[in-house]
Amino acid sequence: MLDPFASWNRIVAVGVKMAQTGFGVADTLAAAGEVVAARTSLIKAAQQSPMSADVAELSRMVPEKVDAFSQAGSAAVNIWWSAQSAWLEQMQYFGGLATRGRIPTPVELLDIANRGAGMGLDAMEASASMGAKVLAPVRKAATANARRLKGKAKSRRPRKTSAPHG
Repeated sequence: MLDPFASWNRIVAVGVKMAQTGFGVADTLAAAGEVVAARTSLIKAAQQSPMSADVAELSRMVPEKVDAFSQAGSAAVNIWWSAQSAWLEQMQYFGGLATRGRIPTPVELLDIANRGAGMGLDAMEASASMGAKVLAPVRKAATANARRLKGKAKSRRPRKTSAPHG
């Protein structure tokens, strides 16, 4: 039997997971903005002086995106596949009940209700999990790039020298 308190806890956990994913999206967007700004100046510098271009950095741009979005797509497909499997299992159960040639008993009706409510909770959890799992590889790449590019920008800045005293 479905426990209303456990169900409520699962619903609250879904809300927390979705809020965490929202914060992750904001973090990813901020990092992506920093990366775009840093790489735009690298591209501009490469156009002005191709021989001194940061080829290593420029050559990372496409492969890292392909990798991050491939991982994100794989995460989405895996969760989708699990959801479809659960749905097919539920339909097999209903099909079994429908082909018995009789009206479901009260116990079977309660089981149908519990399975339906459980499937709804599972779908909510899968949706919240999907957002987090799809975002994770993109966020990881964007924030790592932002950190690395900040370090490069600091190392390229001219150092301030103090005027001689006296």
